[in-house]
Formats: sequence, structure tokens, C-alpha cells
Amino acid sequence: MEEYLNPIEKMLDSGYRIITMESYEVDHVCDLFLELSRHSKKPFYLAQPEQPLFRLGASHISIPKTKLPEDLMEHIESSQHFGIYILRNYTEILEDEDMVEDLINIAMGDTHKILVMVAEHIKLPTALKRYTVESKHQRKETEQDNLVH
Repeated sequence: MEEYLNPIEKMLDSGYRIITMESYEVDHVCDLFLELSRHSKKPFYLAQPEQPLFRLGASHISIPKTKLPEDLMEHIESSQHFGIYILRNYTEILEDEDMVEDLINIAMGDTHKILVMVAEHIKLPTALKRYTVESKHQRKETEQDNLVH
């Protein structure tokens, strides 16, 4: 597992505030962040659709009013503290212009926060590309991937 943690740490230290990680092993990627959080002094948080945000390592303590995507984004944007926010399977926010604007505000904000989006497929809007580092891990091959052009 150690060999996977170093590249993740490098991405987190890259200076980008938004990171996308495409993987068909979403559970494994989230487990890597849990492992990384155990050896770090940095606060890691996990958000999943229809569930409140919680700090990794303290999943029994959820953060109020973070269950809905709008509330989650408002909480992250208004926080005055550094944090690494893992948004697991939260890709629908990328289809909402107001949410994309919130992501840009977070990326450009004074308080350094990092959002890591983890899902099987992530369609990143053009407006976010300049603020984002994209990573693809162990994706399943699809027929489209196998087509020879």
C-alpha cells in the first residue's frame, strides 16, 4: 500500500486545489486516503451523496447540514480552516453551473483547501480544467477503449 501513498501525497502537495481521480476501485482509493490520514497531521474529510460529511478516522461524528450537495459546498467554501475534502461519487455537482462556480471559488479562495473527487467516471467542465489535476487509475477497459482508429 505504501507505493500508492507517495503519488497521492505528491498530488496533494502539487499546489492544485482540485484533484480528480478516476478509478473503478473507488473503495480502494478511499481506503488509501484513510490510510494516509492516519499518518498525517492534515485533516481529511469524506463526503458521499446523501450522507453527511465526516472527518476520516472519526466517522461516528458527522458534520451537520452537509448531506445535500448545496449544503456541503457551502460548508467547504465558508470554512476558514485547511482541509482535504474527498468527494466520493459526487460527480453530479459538475453538471450544475452554481456548483462549478463554488468549486472555482474554493480553488481561488484565501483559505487553502483541497477537493479530491473520486469516481469511476468524471466529466470535468472546461471552466475547472485550469484549477484541476486529473488522475486516472486502473480503469476498466471498455469497448470504446479497445477500438482501433
